[in-house]
Amino acid sequence: MNLFRLYGKNIPPSCAYCLYADGQGGDFRCEKGKSPENGACKAFEYEPTLREPKETPSLGTYSPEDFQL
Repeated sequence: MNLFRLYGKNIPPSCAYCLYADGQGGDFRCEKGKSPENGACKAFEYEPTLREPKETPSLGTYSPEDFQL
């Protein structure tokens, strides 16, 4: 069990980033043989490397006049 959690201690269970999930694109199969309800089950074990990072926000458009004093 990971004592250091990148996203805090309250991670909602999801097969998308579970250690035992096998599959991609929302079609997951549990290696433990569990059938997930609402995308999660009691065998959930968080795997941080499976989590996809959020997209970086785009920067606004600025002109050189915006930076003049």
